[in-house]
Amino acid sequence: MLNGAIVGFGEVARNGHWPAYATSAEAEIVAVVDRSADRRALAESLRPGLRTFETIADLTASMPVDFVDICTPPALHPQPILEALARGWHVLCEKPFVLDAAVVESVRRRANAAGVAVVPVHNWKYAPIVQAATAALRDGAIGTLTRVEIETSRIRAAPTAEADGTNWRRDAAMAGGGILMDHGWHSVYLALHWFDDRATGVRASLHHPPAGGVEDEASVVIEFPSGEATVDLSWNGTERRNTMRLIGTGGAITIADDTLEIRRRTPHSTQSTPSAQSTQSTMSTKFASALSAGSHHEDWFTAMLPQVVACFRQP
Repeated sequence: MLNGAIVGFGEVARNGHWPAYATSAEAEIVAVVDRSADRRALAESLRPGLRTFETIADLTASMPVDFVDICTPPALHPQPILEALARGWHVLCEKPFVLDAAVVESVRRRANAAGVAVVPVHNWKYAPIVQAATAALRDGAIGTLTRVEIETSRIRAAPTAEADGTNWRRDAAMAGGGILMDHGWHSVYLALHWFDDRATGVRASLHHPPAGGVEDEASVVIEFPSGEATVDLSWNGTERRNTMRLIGTGGAITIADDTLEIRRRTPHSTQSTPSAQSTQSTMSTKFASALSAGSHHEDWFTAMLPQVVACFRQP
């Protein structure tokens, strides 16, 4: 059993990560680090005997751990990551990982030197409907992937646990950006995952509200050797919705919140007319939960956790 500490006991830690560890036979949270006395008290109330600390230095002086799970706002990620690496601890870190490319390289060097793993949260890969779409793609259901289209519509930024009612997701200094940092992170790693290749180019258009602040809408095109991914994001939508479409040489896979549709195109070389050169078959599956339902996704984190532990055990 690996023993870990959650750093930052906000909404995603309490409602997404904490319940997943409670069901794990491989990783256990034995401590919580948070600068807020109220959040430390909340963590203690959830499990008698849990140790809580104001800083990682306090944790270090009191007990050993094998890993930290960092759930602070993005601008506060680098310090606990680097402190953990200095102590030889593995790291799981919420998105977006870090905001400075130079810090990424520093983290990479230090992790390699310490022989530990640093893993960003990538839980959308583990949504059941996304897993089914990925399996169909890998099985060749639509031939070679040429295009990915991802649309995310929200009517506002997800609320946070700040006691004063502010939302760090709309604070550029704390979040590093707006909806592109918040939801765009998931879209980018899904596109990379599905194309299974390095991107060759990117272009984007961002919309900022008239009063200023971080972007509340974004349109992004990511170029790959075999095609491109388009990402359209909004905090100004009229409904909460997620749509994803994978288009290949032999058909298309569509995720429309809770519905997965796989449309295959089968060529028939013996047919002479263009209209009769292929036939189509469509399979539609309804899932229990919509992709846009909720914000914390305990079940997706639970499904991701074994891979994280495997990385910790064999960096």
